[in-house]
Amino acid sequence: MIDDYYSVRFADYVLVYPEMEDGTIRMLQQYRHGLRRSCIGFPGGSVEPGESPGDAARRELLEELGLVASDWHPLSALTTNGNQGCNRAHLFRASGCRQVAPPSAPDIERPEVLTLRPDDLFARPHLLDDIGLASHVALLLAATHPRLAGAR
Repeated sequence: MIDDYYSVRFADYVLVYPEMEDGTIRMLQQYRHGLRRSCIGFPGGSVEPGESPGDAARRELLEELGLVASDWHPLSALTTNGNQGCNRAHLFRASGCRQVAPPSAPDIERPEVLTLRPDDLFARPHLLDDIGLASHVALLLAATHPRLAGAR
């Protein structure tokens, strides 16, 4: 251990792979200020104090897409920076999603909701560049390749 090595702490966050009842998935296309460009990604957000990651995932799915899910599968919790610590990304797959409300979360990124078939998503020629965020790529892989997530 190095006593004077700095670390950075942010709130943990959740990301949700929302699979609709018809097998399509919902993603968001939105501007990411840190990257200075638009990316596609999954709904998610910070885990509030006193809130469990599972409760945060349910809240974010409802706020950002207006969806509820019949089945929830925790996939992993990954540290976002191995040297500085930072925070953890709690990854979930939500199956059997259905629309119950319009999206209600005000968001400075002004997201566009995308409905995609998994085959169409994977056929994108620059998929990883289109996503652009490592934790979102990790969620995509864990949700679509169950052996990576320990087949929970």
